[in-house]
Amino acid sequence: MPFRFKQFIVDDAGCPMKVGTDSVLLGAWAKLENSRRILDIGTGCGLLALMAAQRSEAQITAIDIDPVVVETAMANFGKSSWADTLEARCVSLQDFLTTQRDGSFDHIISNPPFFINSLKAPDPERSNARHNDLLPFEDLAFASAKLLAPDGRLSLVLPVAEGYLFIDIAAKTGLFLVRKLTVIPKAGKEANRLLLEFARQQMPMENSELTIRNESGEYTNEYKKLTSLFYLDF
Repeated sequence: MPFRFKQFIVDDAGCPMKVGTDSVLLGAWAKLENSRRILDIGTGCGLLALMAAQRSEAQITAIDIDPVVVETAMANFGKSSWADTLEARCVSLQDFLTTQRDGSFDHIISNPPFFINSLKAPDPERSNARHNDLLPFEDLAFASAKLLAPDGRLSLVLPVAEGYLFIDIAAKTGLFLVRKLTVIPKAGKEANRLLLEFARQQMPMENSELTIRNESGEYTNEYKKLTSLFYLDF
């Protein structure tokens, strides 16, 4: 069943990775408003790209290696109010990099595959969406550093351990952490996600924390405020 947001609808049928909280958080948190060109790496059903279109006036390119999900993303884009500003391409980041000029994008967003050396799903498409064999962190960081404009930003969401690993890898390519949001799924639980924003210049880091649900299991006011432009219930 299609997932309805306030200003668009996302159909994730046939997509290995479904609409989830990680992408919604990232799409709401990333500073996209002043961007002219945005790249969504590993777009899946196109949710992040659609959120970026709602929040900016940018031209948005969404890439993925799975032809089925690219078709799904294209269909979702075509049904939105921003069809003329969105494009989806079936290409790996490594190949895409060879076709672009350095500094082509003001912002790069990604909910990347993150499992490293772990048990893989029997479905190869789902495995590719979850494991970083085809998009190692080193490749993601290197390509982002090349594709970002001098004042551009890279925003992504990762589990905590993988997030700190990526921070170290990114620094070696000249991308420095400038914003970090630590996400706690429920009050009293440990953090399970990091939202990270990188720039090509070092600067003081903005560090904050967000809890999604309170002790009673209800959504917190801070979570509702962050995602209120998108969820119908908020």
